Amino acid sequence: MMYFNSREKIFKGYRAVVLWLSIVIFSWVSLIFSVWVELHTVDNEFNDRAGEIHRTLGQRISNLETVLTSLVGLYHSSDFLGIAEQTSFSQEMLKAYPFISAIMHMTRIPNERRDEFEAQMREQGFVSFRLKNDSQLGGDHIGTGGYYLPVSFIEPMDPRSANLLGYDLTRQPGVFNALQQSIKGGEIVSFGPVVINSSGKSQYFVLKPVYLGRYPPEKMQERVDMFNGMAVLCIELERFVDGIIEAGMPYDLSLLPVTDGDQMTHGGIMAGFSKSNIAKIAVDLSTFEYRQKIEVYGVVFELLVNQRIRADVIDWKNVLAIWLLSLLILFLAIAVYRNMRIAQLKEDEANAAIAAEDERFSHVIDTAFDAVITADANCMILSWNQQAVEVFGYNEEDVLGLHLLQLILTHNSLVEATDALKPMFKGSEEHPTGVRLEVEGRDRNSRKFPLDLAISCSRIGEVFTLSVFARDITERKQWDEKIRMLAYSDSLTKLPNRQAFKEQVSRAINVARRHQRIGAVLYLDLDEFKRINDTLGHDIGDMLLKNVTSRLEGQLRDTDLVERNCECEIENCNIARLGGDEFTVLLEDIQKPEVAALVAKRVQDAIARSYNLNGHEVYVTPSIGIAIFPRDGRDVEELLKNADTAMYHAKAVGKNNFQFYSEQMNILATTRLKLEGKLRKALACNEMELFYQPQIDLASGEIVFAEALLRWHEPELGMVSPVEFIPIAEETGMIMELGEWVLNEACRQNKEWQNAGYKPIRIGVNLSSMQFIQRDLSMKVAQALKNSRLNPKYLELEITESVIMRNVNETITTLKDFKDMGISISVDDFGTGYSSLNYLKRLPLDNLKVDRAFVKDIPDNEDDVTITSAIIALAQSLGLGVVAEGVETESQLQFLQQQGCEMAQGYFFSKPLPAKQLVGMLQHQDDSDGVGVTLTGKR
Repeated sequence: MMYFNSREKIFKGYRAVVLWLSIVIFSWVSLIFSVWVELHTVDNEFNDRAGEIHRTLGQRISNLETVLTSLVGLYHSSDFLGIAEQTSFSQEMLKAYPFISAIMHMTRIPNERRDEFEAQMREQGFVSFRLKNDSQLGGDHIGTGGYYLPVSFIEPMDPRSANLLGYDLTRQPGVFNALQQSIKGGEIVSFGPVVINSSGKSQYFVLKPVYLGRYPPEKMQERVDMFNGMAVLCIELERFVDGIIEAGMPYDLSLLPVTDGDQMTHGGIMAGFSKSNIAKIAVDLSTFEYRQKIEVYGVVFELLVNQRIRADVIDWKNVLAIWLLSLLILFLAIAVYRNMRIAQLKEDEANAAIAAEDERFSHVIDTAFDAVITADANCMILSWNQQAVEVFGYNEEDVLGLHLLQLILTHNSLVEATDALKPMFKGSEEHPTGVRLEVEGRDRNSRKFPLDLAISCSRIGEVFTLSVFARDITERKQWDEKIRMLAYSDSLTKLPNRQAFKEQVSRAINVARRHQRIGAVLYLDLDEFKRINDTLGHDIGDMLLKNVTSRLEGQLRDTDLVERNCECEIENCNIARLGGDEFTVLLEDIQKPEVAALVAKRVQDAIARSYNLNGHEVYVTPSIGIAIFPRDGRDVEELLKNADTAMYHAKAVGKNNFQFYSEQMNILATTRLKLEGKLRKALACNEMELFYQPQIDLASGEIVFAEALLRWHEPELGMVSPVEFIPIAEETGMIMELGEWVLNEACRQNKEWQNAGYKPIRIGVNLSSMQFIQRDLSMKVAQALKNSRLNPKYLELEITESVIMRNVNETITTLKDFKDMGISISVDDFGTGYSSLNYLKRLPLDNLKVDRAFVKDIPDNEDDVTITSAIIALAQSLGLGVVAEGVETESQLQFLQQQGCEMAQGYFFSKPLPAKQLVGMLQHQDDSDGVGVTLTGKR
């Protein structure tokens, strides 16, 4: 402010009137301008805040894609994903992203499997589960389009959300095309709002397709064919925007669906915004408004943020400052003649600027996220900002003049920091002027915590000043540890996973090589675990794995690993789960390999004891492979491979035993791998052929049936026995493709014989256990009959007794489907399983085939005679046909005829023959008018 000396009359007369009039007018104009500038500043701040809200919503929308991608990856990562794993993963996602209301999974269910699916869901605990048709969820009836997409999983599971189970959420008007586009393209779609009858709240759903297999198909038709369901996120708008605006902020936020047909670009999650999108001050100066459209995978919303313009949003200090500055400019112009006064005004302005700069600097320091501290060369505290108060608990007035490092560091960290700071005070250019340390800090209450220190040293003349930036990194350390645990531990058993175990083994190998010691790796696989998992369910399988883990830990405690017959002790023992039912044990620093055998025997005995799992008494045994390092492996990969080879050898020699690795095993494994590679190309190269073994009606002597048997002519190896390649096909899953080829080829060949004029016979096709549990097995059988135009009564499906008894209820359903088609059903190898007569009479069967093991020694072996006679009598009492396999002698045939056996097959009549040779027998039978030509002797 300029002050005038009353004795100095610079302006007189009309000049004084003009001067004061100008001052008044200029004052009003400058005041209005000041208010306008402040409102413009507030408007910019409002749009910056609204833009932040916009970006936060965009980030949340991006998070939806992250969650969906993680869910789809989870379903692709496992062929047997249990509800417990889905629930655990979903709960973690809901904790990480609280704005998601629910996570669901919609399963693709063919129309014909509706009842089966509902029964499965009820068996899993959803007692009243059924597929629903809520008119508010869509105008179409559930089940159109050839399949259902009902909700089969939801988390969180509460009374309100449980009502969604069974709904086909995709039956919304206009959603079908978007859903099909998503399935074909593998992209994310969304729809809504949907009002669920039981909740009354509007819901939006975001979906991503899930396909069969480990990885999503690349081609569109493959995606359509392999579509298996939908990963779904449920969103409530109120919850989605909850927490975006902090408490106390004077904003109104709304996110509303656009219903006026506005079109938006589908190239991104959120529409971009620029200065042309930003709302301006309303004409009535009453409201700031920010509007923006947001697209969420096809659904368009409008974001609206409002702020009422009130007197308290204007910083009147700034208005006053601008107004006074304007007056000052005016007075400066008036006082231009006063050089001394101008100089004084400049000095005043400079002082004000310095004060403002000091104030701004102090404000920056006090609002910094880090504790900012300055100290002198002796580490005595000179300043202490507000964040330092929050971190260490001391007020500034309490710490000024105290030794900084002694105050905030523990003893060990104090020594470390002091040594690190010494070079900075030497003042030469080659020494550092700053240092970064991660030390252990302590606060006023002696709480110890990890502390990140950044210390820099500045020098003015001979005076040193330390600038210290300190940050409490406790939360970061906790997250690092959590991430490490997730990366290195198994989620089910909490044991180290494959990666962690490989690092442990790598260290152990290096130590053993350096100190000339030996160690061992035990590779365990649970025998018949898949059968238990498939029969009793994945929940029981998970419980079994946890129980096995407990027994392993109980047997392999460090303090208990002492060989009882010699003075040998194992210093370290690490257990890990590599995946599925595979476990590994690392034994470090053993005196001799026999110690590993002792441990393997103890593990074998411990695991082989019975388990009571929810009322089910379960038995499981381990097959264990042992590899000694560094003898059997120079690195981790080689050692684990050899231990795995030894384990497979243990399975091959009878399971429930342990085997040490030998070079011969590697040769066998290589041979098996080579055979597996050739098998994968066998069908494509037309190396497979069907042989047929005739079955004779003992009353007429006619050929009434031929069993199709797969044979492999490998160009390099010659004829490969089914005993060699069938187990490989079952382990690798190739049995599915081979089985489908056998089914189609057998039907085609039988129809060809009928077209050639031969008397029709039934053809028998064996179904493997993996084929029998296929969802679309009935469809594949029907397609094979359709392609070959074979009457279903000339096809007989042979299923082993053990496969039939795995899940009797599902078996009955499947067999009834076959019976409805007119197909005959035969139980192969009867007498070797554990059939219940109660179930046997319920099964829609046609024939029982007596296993060759009982026929081989009749009539000399009394036990076999008794068993065979009992099976024949049982079949007759149930109204079933009975077939004896493996008939090779006249005496066997006569015994079977005496007992009333209806049909037989075996080398006594004919060995399995190629199709062309069997044609000769059929022709000979037709030429002989079917008069007992096959009973005259062995063929």
